[in-house]
Amino acid sequence: MLRDIARSVGPCTLAPSNDHFLTLAEAIIWQQLSWKAACSIHARLLVALGGGRPRPADIARVPDAALAGAGVSRQKIRYLRELASFFEEKRFPSRAIRRLSDEDITRLLTRIKGIGPWTVDMYLIFGLNRLDVFPAGDLGLVKSIAARYGFEGARDGKRVESVTDKWRPYRTIGAWYLWASADSVPLVEAGPRGGR
Repeated sequence: MLRDIARSVGPCTLAPSNDHFLTLAEAIIWQQLSWKAACSIHARLLVALGGGRPRPADIARVPDAALAGAGVSRQKIRYLRELASFFEEKRFPSRAIRRLSDEDITRLLTRIKGIGPWTVDMYLIFGLNRLDVFPAGDLGLVKSIAARYGFEGARDGKRVESVTDKWRPYRTIGAWYLWASADSVPLVEAGPRGGR
């Protein structure tokens, strides 16, 4: 099944990002949104921030009204500001992050309000290109697996796990191909990053 998808989609274009803040900010924007809605909000947010790659200071200086006008919910505005503070206060270990285990990164990032397991998984996949991450909290991805592998009940975690266990140690690549086949890779590509 996955082999057929890979043939149809072509080579995986994942590439690590050196912009840790942008990757995490995008993941916050993407939380609980469809790909289309998230892309639209992301594009308007970039305009509200003056274009280019947003920096923590950009998020800190822009009024809530401008962020809300771009379609960012009040809750996500708070999350983006928390993330910006984390970076501005130099609490993010940019130089050491790639040496940390997935578990250590999860412990570090989930201290930031608004960052949970799904957001950490997006960072591990799109920021660091860790190869064996499966975002079990991504309902669209889980539904896609259920549909493609012929079982009902996307919430049947054991059946989903039995499928994704066969992809180890490359579950990230399997997830990426399912997203790409639906034209819904969760994060927008920026600069050298790969995604779809």
